Amino acid sequence: MEQRRRARRRGPSRRRLVEGAIAFAALPLVPPLPRAEAQALPPAVAAVVDHQRILKDSKAAKSIQQQLEVRRKLYLEQLAKEEQRLNEVGKELARQRGTLAAEVFAQKRKEYEEAVQALQRVSNERRRQLDEALAAANNMVRQALKEIVDELAETRGFNLVLPASAVLLFSPKIDITEEVLARLDRKLPSVKLPEIAASE
Repeated sequence: MEQRRRARRRGPSRRRLVEGAIAFAALPLVPPLPRAEAQALPPAVAAVVDHQRILKDSKAAKSIQQQLEVRRKLYLEQLAKEEQRLNEVGKELARQRGTLAAEVFAQKRKEYEEAVQALQRVSNERRRQLDEALAAANNMVRQALKEIVDELAETRGFNLVLPASAVLLFSPKIDITEEVLARLDRKLPSVKLPEIAASE
């Protein structure tokens, strides 16, 4: 009797296992999601260009330097004349120190010092104008350079352009500096140095 009771207890458990197995087998099989295929990268086709040389030896770069030197020389001459005038004013003020009233001398000295400070501000402003003019002109050359490199990349099929200064070793066959320089000289033989307004 005891064995029968134990068998009856185990009976329902076995039926549940069988029923569960049948139910699981009846479930539709869901295929696993396909993995996203990694997109193959194109092989690198490199070229090298010496952009520093181009910014120094191209016709456009040389025209910029010539204009810059002319403008710098003009600014220096103007500043030198004003500096000479102030030197004379300073010497005259020193000679008058013993003959002018203290209040008058103090006023003249104040005006002289203000003129010296103003000249220093003008000098700084001229330097800023030259720097900004040079940067703007060089940007025009760089833009033309980029357009030429893009054209060569399209026709030659390279997809990586490196500056020569950043490459330790490369074959002359991938150096496109000469061709870029020749094309740039034809496309942009000169660049007008822009006038930079004085800051307020």
